[in-house]
Amino acid sequence: MFKIFKISLAIIALLATLFIIYLSYIIITDYSPKEIENATIDGKSEKIMPIDKNFSVTTYNIGYCGLDKYQDFFMDGGTMSKSSSKEKTKENLDSVLDFLKSTNSDFISIQEVDTNSTRSYHIDEKKAIENEFKDYSQTFAYNYISKWVPVPLTDPMGHVESGLLTLSKYKTSKSLRYALPGKETFPRRYFMLDRCIIENTVPLSNGKNLIFVNLHLSAFDKGGLIKAQQLEFLLKYIKAKYTDGNYVVLSGDWNHLLSRTFLDTYKGKLPDWLALLPEELFKEDFTLATDESTMTIRSTTTPYKKGTSFETVIDGFYVSNNIEVLSVKGHDLGFEHTDHNPVTAVFKFK
Repeated sequence: MFKIFKISLAIIALLATLFIIYLSYIIITDYSPKEIENATIDGKSEKIMPIDKNFSVTTYNIGYCGLDKYQDFFMDGGTMSKSSSKEKTKENLDSVLDFLKSTNSDFISIQEVDTNSTRSYHIDEKKAIENEFKDYSQTFAYNYISKWVPVPLTDPMGHVESGLLTLSKYKTSKSLRYALPGKETFPRRYFMLDRCIIENTVPLSNGKNLIFVNLHLSAFDKGGLIKAQQLEFLLKYIKAKYTDGNYVVLSGDWNHLLSRTFLDTYKGKLPDWLALLPEELFKEDFTLATDESTMTIRSTTTPYKKGTSFETVIDGFYVSNNIEVLSVKGHDLGFEHTDHNPVTAVFKFK
């Protein structure tokens, strides 16, 4: 019995040592971007954006092309942590590309674009998308780099490299990555996203600038404290940019309920990850532009079941009041290839 006890202690000590070594490695190699740093600008567009022309914007969270309607997700109560296969990931990516090309949008903001991740079988989705939009300016910033995400234990998510990608038909003179405030608890922070926005400065024909922002706010934030910090940051940010004489468009996945109509009519319990927008957001000199008739996100607790799975609106736009919203349309793609539906808006400068 004493020998068994000693062996058990040795095994526990070994496992503890290995865990400490692993955690130390994760901490030492942790992705730690600065608060503000340059984002990568690729592409060839040198066109100056005309001030007197309407422009269209599409936002699409592509869920690393691994969250098609047959998938669930472990952080939302499901069990899966990666795409079902490499072939399915490619199929989902091809569908995303076909849709994005069909919109012919002037600007496209895309979230959860993997470059080299276990969960998407190391397919470089960024490169695949950029190859289809060679005439566009292309800007990219990482918001998720982890050497190895060890959960779920039965099928770990593994290595992750993922970020935000913005495409523009017009010249981008400068692109910056702004880190969003809020930190997860230790050691969770080393395995979660480093949330950010990409700010693109687009020169206009009247000598002013359009500030185009691609964003993806926190999701699984217990208590919503990090979300609140991020919204406070964005409100101050957009006020400052507008006060400086710019036109401003915020575009992306807010992980907040963007539909007041939905809130008025839905009688069930909202999921914990879904936060409500503060009233302040509706009192400023800015406009929230969404299509309340088309759901843009579905629950990933289970594979998608129309009429059963929770759906709501979290993807859309927030624009300064020197921009007029002409139309907003959600595209109901049935969550066939991602857990989001894309949204397209048409704007004009006032």
